Amino acid sequence: MESDLESAVEELMQERGVVGVICTNQEGLALTVDGSASEVHAGLVSGIAQEARKLFPEIDLSPIVVLESDTCNLLIRSHEGTTTGVFKVPS
Repeated sequence: MESDLESAVEELMQERGVVGVICTNQEGLALTVDGSASEVHAGLVSGIAQEARKLFPEIDLSPIVVLESDTCNLLIRSHEGTTTGVFKVPS
């Protein structure tokens, strides 16, 4: 599974505007990190995804959270026990 995850992160890093990717487990521990993402972000990314799920408890799918700033956008989503954060430059 780890090599599949790392391959997926490598593919994401090739997407236009992507500058960093982090994947965490349900406990907020970093599984893989690339680019400008840091292991320091792991707990925060996981926690944001968990809090977002509380806003929509009736929905089976995990919401996608988008944080925007002038210099970077962060997209967060959980799926099957893994939370992914994608750091992108604004377009």
